[in-house]
Amino acid sequence: MPTTPLTYARTAGALYLVTHVTSIAAVAAYGAGAIALGVALEFTLALGCLGTGILLWVLLHGAGPARAATFATLRAVEAAVILAGTLPMVALTLAPLSPDATTSFTAAHTAAFLVGQGLVIGVNTIVLGSLLFTSRAVPRPLAVLGMAGGALVLLSDLGQLFGVVPLNGPVAAACALPIFAFEIWFAVLLLIRGLSSAVRPAPAGAATAAASDAAPSAAS
Repeated sequence: MPTTPLTYARTAGALYLVTHVTSIAAVAAYGAGAIALGVALEFTLALGCLGTGILLWVLLHGAGPARAATFATLRAVEAAVILAGTLPMVALTLAPLSPDATTSFTAAHTAAFLVGQGLVIGVNTIVLGSLLFTSRAVPRPLAVLGMAGGALVLLSDLGQLFGVVPLNGPVAAACALPIFAFEIWFAVLLLIRGLSSAVRPAPAGAATAAASDAAPSAAS
């Protein structure tokens, strides 16, 4: 049985919820000293990020090829940074380290969080929100929330990077709320009804057909 756009949308919605559950659970696991569990949760988080990027590219590339590809690529970058951030945490489980080394490895993980789940996610959510807005794939307020939330997280994380905003403090937490609300709302919408019926994945042979049509024109 062929896979339908609604199936893709519901899978993407489920993966969005997985990313939220695993990201929150990973923070709790690290805080409780369960480093191996935290790494496993972040590995699952990275796979969820990658999956949402691929599925939304499938669903939206017909409505905006460049932005859909940009979102999918940035989602893959986010997943890669998350995985890179787990490496120093894995090292902590493999051999006893000095207090200074432990502090440095933990700082490397924090830096990966700031870049991957901060700077990169801010940009890719702006890109996604703009594509959802112009394609009318979701209600306009949801798309606007995505663009605003992405911009706010991006500014917050730039502020943390340059020492203007306290790292992982209450200001950063408040700035993350809109993008959190956007992703939950978007996930629920994808699970319940998918994207607007006006948005369909581009046919698999569309690019080939377009190239074939363009060839005679170029020859003439």
